[in-house]
Amino acid sequence: MVFKKKDTDNKEFYIVDKRILPKSIQNVIKVNDLILKTKISKYSAIKKVGISRSTYYKYKDFIKPFYEGGEDRIYSLHLSLKDRVGILSDVLDVIAKEKISILTVVQNMAVDGVAKSTILIKLSESMQKKVDKIISKIGKVEGITDIRITGSN
Repeated sequence: MVFKKKDTDNKEFYIVDKRILPKSIQNVIKVNDLILKTKISKYSAIKKVGISRSTYYKYKDFIKPFYEGGEDRIYSLHLSLKDRVGILSDVLDVIAKEKISILTVVQNMAVDGVAKSTILIKLSESMQKKVDKIISKIGKVEGITDIRITGSN
C-alpha cells in the first residue's frame, strides 16, 4: 500500500492591501477580529458580521494577520547562565514580575558549567523605555555570566 502525502508545503504568501480583497474575505477578517477583541463566540461573530458559516469555515484557516512594526517590539535576550538548578526559573520570574510577555525560551545544555539561553520577549512602547532597568534586574540574578539584547521590528 502506498500513501501519497498531500502537497501542503507549496504555500505562497503575499502582502496585500485588505481593500482589494473580496468582500467575503474581508468579512472573515472582521469575524476573526471580533472573536479576538470581544471574546464572543464564533457563531455570534459570524451572525453579527452577516456572513454564512460555510464562507467563514472555508477561509478562516487561510487568513492570518500581518503585524507591522507598531507599538510593540520583539527583543532577544542572549544569556550565559552558570549551571545551577533553578537559574532559568529565576530569570523568568524577573521577567514575569515586570509584566513582560515571553514569546519563546530556548536553553542549551551546559558546557563547562555554562548554559546558553535565548529568550524572546515582546515589549510595549512604554516598556521599551525601561529596557536598561529590566536588563539590569535580570543581570542581578545569581549565576548570570553574560547578558546581551538585540532588537527587531
